[in-house]
Amino acid sequence: MEVKPIRTEEEYEAAVERIEELWSTPADGSPESDELDILLALTGAYEKKHHKVPSPSPMDMYVYHLDRVGMSVEEINQKLHDRKSVRKAIIEATGLNANQFESIGDVPLKVFSAE
Repeated sequence: MEVKPIRTEEEYEAAVERIEELWSTPADGSPESDELDILLALTGAYEKKHHKVPSPSPMDMYVYHLDRVGMSVEEINQKLHDRKSVRKAIIEATGLNANQFESIGDVPLKVFSAE
C-alpha cells in the first residue's frame, strides 16, 4: 500500500475505485482494512476541498424533517388553520424544540406566533 495525498481528479477516481474493491473488508486491523480507512480519509479531504456541497436552505431543512416524519408541506398546510397551529405542528413534526427550530435560520418561529 502506497499512501500519498490525492491531488488530481484522476487520483481521486482511482482511490474511489480502490475503495469499492475494499468496501467489504472487515474492520480487523488488516493491511486492507487500514488501506480502506486511509483512502476514506484522503478522499473525504479531497471531496471537502474540491466537491463542495452547498448548505441547504432553511426551507429545505424543514421539508427534509417533514419528509422524515412522513408529512409533506401540502399535508401540513391542509391541517393548519391559524398561526399558532403552524408553530406547534412544525415543532412536533420536526422533533425540534422551539429554540432549535428558530436557530436554523431565515424563518424564525416568531413569524408563526399569534399576534
